[in-house]
Amino acid sequence: MRRLAVPFLLAAVLSGCTSTDQGAPTTGNPAPTTGTSTGSPAGNRPKAVDLKTLDPCSLYTDEVKTALGVRLVTPRDPQADYGEGSKTCSNNYEAPAYSSSIYTVLNGGVDRLKQTVGEAKLTTVRVTGYPAYIDKRDTGAGPACDVYVDANDGQLLLVNAVGGLGEDKATVDGACEQATKLAMAVGPVLMTR
Repeated sequence: MRRLAVPFLLAAVLSGCTSTDQGAPTTGNPAPTTGTSTGSPAGNRPKAVDLKTLDPCSLYTDEVKTALGVRLVTPRDPQADYGEGSKTCSNNYEAPAYSSSIYTVLNGGVDRLKQTVGEAKLTTVRVTGYPAYIDKRDTGAGPACDVYVDANDGQLLLVNAVGGLGEDKATVDGACEQATKLAMAVGPVLMTR
């Protein structure tokens, strides 16, 4: 009887653990890490999405807008730095402390990101199953946070939030909270594209 009980007990304990890294079990969502991770292979994504054909404004569904208090969604001019065919969509919230944008970055994926931003500055997380990287920064115009979602080889979905739009209470951590909420809200929509 003891022989049967031990494997079942062990299975019950281990079934509550999840992990994105070999040898590092965690419960629930893994804690962010910094530093030495490498580019993520396509097998780590729930679905590879070709961002060349994605309209980032299409990620703002009525559900996303309602859940986050999005007031206005506006297509913007693309950023030349993000590659030919890149697209941009911005939004304002009912609460005016932050605004956000979603960009398609088509001229390089995770490896290029780590070279340009600096791997040590990035915090590795998962956004609705996608590998993602957070870059916190305080610009001269105010606090900002970028969440880079690894949506496809050589392509990133950049979700950012910028604070300080007439609000003294905006912080880098608040910008990251807003950018992460938006990334988590549009992630399930991204998987349907």
